[in-house]
Amino acid sequence: MGKTIAQFVVPGWTPEQVLGFATTFAGENRMRVENSGPNHVLLATGSIWWAGKRSLMVLASDGPGGTTVRVEVWIEGLVTLNANPNEFVGMIPRRAAWRLASAFVSRFGLVPESVFGHY
Repeated sequence: MGKTIAQFVVPGWTPEQVLGFATTFAGENRMRVENSGPNHVLLATGSIWWAGKRSLMVLASDGPGGTTVRVEVWIEGLVTLNANPNEFVGMIPRRAAWRLASAFVSRFGLVPESVFGHY
């Protein structure tokens, strides 16, 4: 299973604020909340039958210096792909997922390429 993952600290925010922010981000980007709990929210858009379902999981917990945030992004279709925009296979859904992931972490003042890894 391929995933694109970022982990970072947001100083001065609580986990509840980060998850609330993620839910607001979903509404602004025509995503739906598929699952949520006290420390996570799973956002999705699209369908596995057309261009792939793009999923963005945000996990938040108290950490030293602020809230530790982990963002996991993947595409579900015939196979599961990470959101590497430079890969040829699944290029269109990968780029769409990368745009969402990049937009999300950019709102925290982060450079997406510096915090995400593709696995």
